[in-house]
Amino acid sequence: MTVTRRTVLGTVGVLGAAAAVPLEAFGTPTLRTAADASPTLVAGATFPEGVMAGVPRTDGAMLWTRVPRGLFDGDAELAVVVSKNRDLSRPVIVETVIAEKQWDGCVHYPANGLAAGAEYFYQFRGKDKVSPVGRFQTLRPADSNQPVRIGFFTCQGFTEGYYSVHKHLAEEELDLVVCLGDYVYEATVPGVRGIDLNLYPQVLPSMRAKYTLYRSDENLKAMHAQHAFLPLWDDHEFRNNYTKNKWSLPELFFQEKKSAAWHTWFERMPVPRWTDDMTRTYRSLRLGKTVELFAIDNRQYKDDQPCNDGSGVVCEAADATGRSMLGPDQKAWLENGLRSSGARWKVLANPNMMMGMVTGANGERAFMDTWDGYGAERTELLSLAADRVSDLVVVTGDDHDTFSGELWNTGFAPGTPGNPAGTKRAGVEFVVPSVSSTNTGDLQGEAKAKAEEQKRLQYNPHLKQIDMRQHGYGVLEVTRDEASLSYRAVDKLHPDAGVSTSYQLRTGRGSARLEAI
Repeated sequence: MTVTRRTVLGTVGVLGAAAAVPLEAFGTPTLRTAADASPTLVAGATFPEGVMAGVPRTDGAMLWTRVPRGLFDGDAELAVVVSKNRDLSRPVIVETVIAEKQWDGCVHYPANGLAAGAEYFYQFRGKDKVSPVGRFQTLRPADSNQPVRIGFFTCQGFTEGYYSVHKHLAEEELDLVVCLGDYVYEATVPGVRGIDLNLYPQVLPSMRAKYTLYRSDENLKAMHAQHAFLPLWDDHEFRNNYTKNKWSLPELFFQEKKSAAWHTWFERMPVPRWTDDMTRTYRSLRLGKTVELFAIDNRQYKDDQPCNDGSGVVCEAADATGRSMLGPDQKAWLENGLRSSGARWKVLANPNMMMGMVTGANGERAFMDTWDGYGAERTELLSLAADRVSDLVVVTGDDHDTFSGELWNTGFAPGTPGNPAGTKRAGVEFVVPSVSSTNTGDLQGEAKAKAEEQKRLQYNPHLKQIDMRQHGYGVLEVTRDEASLSYRAVDKLHPDAGVSTSYQLRTGRGSARLEAI
């Protein structure tokens, strides 16, 4: 693979040093006047969780940082500076912002009025301290035919491995990075970084502590400072396999704890909120004529899993009509968006596997928490894609293993044992591996994982590639005529692990078929 460094900001050393050196060290000084030199800026501010630019638009992005509240009482005033220049000279934005006490010292600043498809740099400043310098790129203009490159990661249990993945993501040439869910884990698996004793957070401070722990990683902060970011919500941000109504285990005050988890996610993520629907996360981003990216929520509107959330089961209820993964409003939004999109490629950022995954000769399905437990809605969505949506690419997280497959309108290719055979092709799906969370190879060892890979290929003719042993991330590159996914493999057990391209697969316009590159 060829990994290039877009700017020196991609290195942890430069980013880490940014908060400790005066602005003049970056080059031409930026004048501290008006908002940038306000006498009411907070003194002694620190920025231990770094900076982020989220949900990019053609004219801006949401800029984020946090000042720990132990340093001040009440709200704190900062300045934010945005410039096209890495040294922050000739800024296009200089304004004051408030780190609010009710949001635990977090800042969400909507940077507006910027140029489309342009690179920007930004920094937050207190009276005597400054944050690391961040970088992001606004979305490409509406008439752009340029290729699009998006990085995807998922499932990054902190204690289970190091985050070399994020070091390498920071070095990629990307339009943005998408987290497909499970940015933090409510539970913990002991691993190379010990154990997190903050199990199943019960109150707001312990939920906030999860994000503070994860953001202590320098590689994660470097990635955030280098690329625009779009996060999806899944389950471990609160409880494994929870649905809109319950968790699989009884839990007192379930709704109150879920609300606290949502509060923390919106607080710690660089995302704008919908004024008429404060917990909505699904949205679309248009990247020129090449791609429209649809980011969906498979959790907060989800009906309970069928057959007691079983695994490796034959479950008639899994295909019952009326059961929903998306909920009626989100489903209507997604179907309308896919039908009406003028982009050449429709890319669906999807937290849970969409294609069917059979594990036995009788048609047993792997997990009821995926789209396999919501077969009727899946068939409706994929039938629409087969009939009226050209060039659908689904990129998925959650599973921890690596899969590439072809999507049929029922989720199953002809010849799949014990399940309804599809009659029309609908698109392709790439499932990226976990950053660090336990995969099949970690649990069963390499020999058993390889045997399971062969069994899955035997029972799932729509499955074209599988690896249940590697960790890493994915890079999707989309041009006018093809979409390809490069799987990057990174050893989670070594803090300075290198990166290699383990698999590359492509699909051409109008084919809904996968082939190896």
